[in-house]
Amino acid sequence: MTGQVKVLLHAMFKQTAGKKEVVHELGQGSTLRMLLDELARKYDKDFKQIMNPTTGLIEADTLVMVNGQSMRKPDVPLKDGDVVMITVPIGGG
Repeated sequence: MTGQVKVLLHAMFKQTAGKKEVVHELGQGSTLRMLLDELARKYDKDFKQIMNPTTGLIEADTLVMVNGQSMRKPDVPLKDGDVVMITVPIGGG
């Protein structure tokens, strides 16, 4: 199955990519990890910091959401119409 996901970029990810939104073409068996790896290859810099190379998990200082649900494990399958948001957590007090 193929399709597209919309990727919403915020904070430094938006600045690095030079845009607030990208559309990503899905291939057979696409996962969040594959998407994040491709973004890191394409945009470099901050996108290379999303994944922890030792644990393979999404770093705690990056907020990655798929359809409004926060993700730490990147081996989530993506399907046509999914919306992925990449930003940094905001704290307050």
